[in-house]
Amino acid sequence: MHQHSSSPQEPPHSHMCLRKKRKHHLTMLTLLLFFTCAIAWFIGSHIVRGSAEAPPPSLPSLPMHTAMDEPMQYQATVQTFTFSQLAAISNDYLLLVNPYYAVPDYVAGSLVRLAGYVNSLNPDMLLNEDALVMLRAMFDSATTVGFSQFRVTQSFRTHEYQQSLYDQFAGTGIAAQPGHSEHQVGLAVDISYEGVNIGNSVQGNWLMNNSYRYGFILRYPQHKTYVTGVPFEPWHYRFVGQPHAYFMTHNDMVMEEYIEYLSIAREITVIFEGVEFTIFYLDDESEAIDIPIGHQFWASRDNTGGIIVTVTNSN
Repeated sequence: MHQHSSSPQEPPHSHMCLRKKRKHHLTMLTLLLFFTCAIAWFIGSHIVRGSAEAPPPSLPSLPMHTAMDEPMQYQATVQTFTFSQLAAISNDYLLLVNPYYAVPDYVAGSLVRLAGYVNSLNPDMLLNEDALVMLRAMFDSATTVGFSQFRVTQSFRTHEYQQSLYDQFAGTGIAAQPGHSEHQVGLAVDISYEGVNIGNSVQGNWLMNNSYRYGFILRYPQHKTYVTGVPFEPWHYRFVGQPHAYFMTHNDMVMEEYIEYLSIAREITVIFEGVEFTIFYLDDESEAIDIPIGHQFWASRDNTGGIIVTVTNSN
């Protein structure tokens, strides 16, 4: 016969309370663990989605003029610009340079060094400042999809440097005659990619398919040699400005064809990334154009006697 302990026995309800407390603590720990795991999963999955689905960098805007009402023109709705006024503020993005149209006596805009902006063969290379802004945006966008090794191998060239190249490659067609190279106006770049043939690679295809978003065109496509008079150069890209690059690319035009098209049409509308542009062509010094007050625009000489005016249809 067993003897009971002499210590006082706890009342039965105290064991029930203890069990309830233990069960409550266990439930709270389970819930805490659940919420901790849920939060960790949410944060982790959010970071993965953010990096995988990150939108491309927003495109930088380029310098433009704005039609302004003069103080004496009360209630004016447009500002009139003459041919000569437009020529004086030309950014010259659309200068045509080829075997038939020589480099003019001026380069397009201010030239800046590539060093610190994009990867280049030589840090002292120069390029039109606006073109460089867009080139950097294009290279940055390429990096977001895994193509980080684009590099500029040629940019602005002096007449003397172009002469030396022409003499070096005389008779081969590789170098343009001095005075007839796009590189001499500071709007063209030759682009390579580390370790690959840019004319036959996914990196080169990405460049061909996306360059128009940044205002660049593949200047000498293989199937347009009969128009340009220049052999296929998959590395040679030319800055012309976004709506023009978009129109040329999506209508399979090179610059020669585009300028001829504009000279006949006189006025076209282009919608690029939700913005509507009206593009006008003037080729008579007696002509003028009315631009709505508050609307932004830019003008470019085309080196054939015409001026191309690009107007945004919003203010």
